[in-house]
Amino acid sequence: MAEFKITVFHSTSGKEVVLAVEPDFTVSSILEVLVESLQLKDRFVIATEDNKILNPDLQLKDAGVAEGSKLLLIPDPTGG
Repeated sequence: MAEFKITVFHSTSGKEVVLAVEPDFTVSSILEVLVESLQLKDRFVIATEDNKILNPDLQLKDAGVAEGSKLLLIPDPTGG
């Protein structure tokens, strides 16, 4: 599978993270990497630039994530 880069903006800290990912990675696997690297305590979700929350079970290719995608890391609106 061809690796590609995406950018994730952390909505509460303003940090920007560029990740090298593959199309068959799941949204939740990306979330786990972000939670660990940013040392997040609260629950977060990944959303598109227009605030559509991505299903954590989907593979990136099925969620419409491709080279150059810009995603948002936002606090989970459903709480925990």
